[in-house]
Amino acid sequence: MRTIEDLTVPELIERLAAEDTDTVVEAADEIGRRRATEAAPRLLELLRLTPEATIRNATALALSDMEMPEAFDSIAELLRDPSTEGHRGTLLYALDPYDCLPILELLIDLALTGGYEVRMSALGLISGIEGDIDEEIWDRVRARLEAAAATAGKERRTEVIDPLLEMFS
Repeated sequence: MRTIEDLTVPELIERLAAEDTDTVVEAADEIGRRRATEAAPRLLELLRLTPEATIRNATALALSDMEMPEAFDSIAELLRDPSTEGHRGTLLYALDPYDCLPILELLIDLALTGGYEVRMSALGLISGIEGDIDEEIWDRVRARLEAAAATAGKERRTEVIDPLLEMFS
């Protein structure tokens, strides 16, 4: 019997349409491992359309492995989607190869409101931003952090808010 490694890219793309979640995830993982960019359009479609978090995560990671620029906007859109709440950690991880300056304010909100994995992932992406931040955005971020600091508990302040305030001082 052929293993996943023996399949051609077109065969892997075909498996992305399977009914079985494990088959789809396995195919997406292999496509990402191979960095098979010819599969990117199908992965992007699947990323945008699937309600299944496991499949969404696998496609986001595969696109991230390929560093497909088109994936950035789709992943950012999913992070804003309330239906992904509780399943955002991997989506944030998939943003690691990208410049996240365009979604700085979203990352700040996720760092302040998300669960532990989301907070830490967002914080890591924020700390990796290297571009110049527009003064208006800087002021909004600073005000948001100061407001959060006024009501946050000690753990949240120590873990997230104080390091962010230091970055934006």
